[in-house]
Amino acid sequence: MPSNALYLILLQAIFVLSWSSGFIGARLGTEDAGAINLLFWRFLLVSICLLPFVLHRLRAISWAQIRYNAVIGFLAQFAYLVSVYIAIRGGLPAGIAAIICALQPLITASMSNSDHHERSGRQEWLGLGLGFAGVSLIIFAEYSLSATRLDLWLYALPLIAAITLSIATLYQRRQSIMATGHSKDGLLLPLFLQSTATLILLSTTGLPLGLIEVPASTQVWVAVAWLTLFSTFIAYLSLWILLTKLSATRVSALVYLEPPVTLIWAALMFGDVIHWTTYVGIAVVAAGIVITRQPRKSAAPATAP
Repeated sequence: MPSNALYLILLQAIFVLSWSSGFIGARLGTEDAGAINLLFWRFLLVSICLLPFVLHRLRAISWAQIRYNAVIGFLAQFAYLVSVYIAIRGGLPAGIAAIICALQPLITASMSNSDHHERSGRQEWLGLGLGFAGVSLIIFAEYSLSATRLDLWLYALPLIAAITLSIATLYQRRQSIMATGHSKDGLLLPLFLQSTATLILLSTTGLPLGLIEVPASTQVWVAVAWLTLFSTFIAYLSLWILLTKLSATRVSALVYLEPPVTLIWAALMFGDVIHWTTYVGIAVVAAGIVITRQPRKSAAPATAP
């Protein structure tokens, strides 16, 4: 039905915008607050909002659930977001950070070697090589053409974030293959456990260093609310709903729309300059993604049963 098709298109648009909003919210909040401080208040608010919905389930959780979600929280939230936020706080444009983070699916595909169905081959490495070439072109042009000269290590931080997210993805996939049952925990409980683990890590990192304080800027609190509502709850809820209506492959393909959306959004909201080389680099990265996602040619049929 047309109404269902329109609903699905709207849901996909919300998904892309909400996940892209994380980079925009980071730029908005880190102008007046440090990365650790902004993330601390974000995950404190997320945990407080989720607590009433999961409180009745906390008595029954096992140590295995806590350990599993703590690992995911460390890799996919703490390490990933701290790296991205520090880069953006240091002046890296949000769109450039999003483009570098877009290497994550390519890195995951190249690192997947847990079994013969996922073993990395020439196709994955070619795609990863093209992806790195596209990102390198963007970084080189940004470094050369930008009026503000940034330290090169700031460009490396989103790459580190992409690698940690890839490790989290592979860990999650391995646990699923091992049938640990954590995928049956729903959405809210894992999100609460991962957010709480991230909050603890931020506290143990930020408090001794004096990095956590009550923000005095209204803009920071707007960013905290922004990141909590759009980049956490709406983002994860839209992902959850989409996975019930589309295949995981089609949903993951929507993630590739984040960099151009973030790039345009940041240009309109913050006046970031988009160089022509950035568009070329995005095209090269997209080519690498397409190559990686192409189905492989079937191998010769086995003679043994």
